Amino acid sequence: MFPKPALPLVASKTRNAARLLKTAAMSTATSKSGFYVTFSDLGSKEECLATITMNSPKANTFDYASLQALDEAVKQVQSKKGVRGLVLSSAVDGFFSGGFNLPVFRQIAHHDFLQLWSLGKSVFRRIYSLPVPSVAAIDGHALGLGCVMAMACQKRYMVESKKLIGLNEVAVGMPVPEWLSVRFRDLTSPRIAEDLLGVGAAVAATEACKAGLVDAVFASKPEMDAAVLGFLQTRAAVSAYAQSETLSALRRQFLDYFDQSYERDNQLFWAAISHPDTQRSIEQALEKLTAKKKGNGQGPKK
Repeated sequence: MFPKPALPLVASKTRNAARLLKTAAMSTATSKSGFYVTFSDLGSKEECLATITMNSPKANTFDYASLQALDEAVKQVQSKKGVRGLVLSSAVDGFFSGGFNLPVFRQIAHHDFLQLWSLGKSVFRRIYSLPVPSVAAIDGHALGLGCVMAMACQKRYMVESKKLIGLNEVAVGMPVPEWLSVRFRDLTSPRIAEDLLGVGAAVAATEACKAGLVDAVFASKPEMDAAVLGFLQTRAAVSAYAQSETLSALRRQFLDYFDQSYERDNQLFWAAISHPDTQRSIEQALEKLTAKKKGNGQGPKK
């Protein structure tokens, strides 16, 4: 049995919601790749729903350029008047995001690391601090930084399949930063965080839902799309001012902690990334992935 969506849905609503989200994405997705945003009316011409689509084959992996593209998409959402909700989704089959493209950390210089890591944290912060409801619509693997971006959203909805979600850093020899461990623990529990993060485990949708990492699981993408739209439409029915002020207040404590620990995190994670054990683990992980994926052209990911 799949956990039921938070909102009751009839078949006609499911079809209409899926059609609305698909139309919004198709306006540019048919010819555009990369990371981009589309807007669709949400109840009135003054209010709209923003959808950021990640469409960077083969697995929406991140390097500096792709993080810049995602950052620009989020900035567009921030600057658009009347946005009442955000959907973060993927147009890549089988992947929400495979996370960082692992070779970017191989023997990375300090300056390059600071630029890359600071940008990744900035994108997370932009999404998390948006004063509107947000949903990560996950239909594929969400690993490493892909899971991080999903965790920046208020809700995570996922289609049931063999695809996995999780912070798999430890599995490839990289420690999980403190602020990210805190966010994961807040979504799940201290015990679950230790169990999963301690071994870099990624889990399927149903297990992730039981853990609290995912909010609802659906049998198909159309059902998930309908639930996403239903959730955002319901949230858009209340005062935008009252809602944004309340959400900002609820997120302020974590953001204060995030900002206060920003430089310390940079120092600690640089020490971790540049540590000989970490670099050796990265090399070993790349060797295994190269051997496993040899011939298919798919790069290694975290």
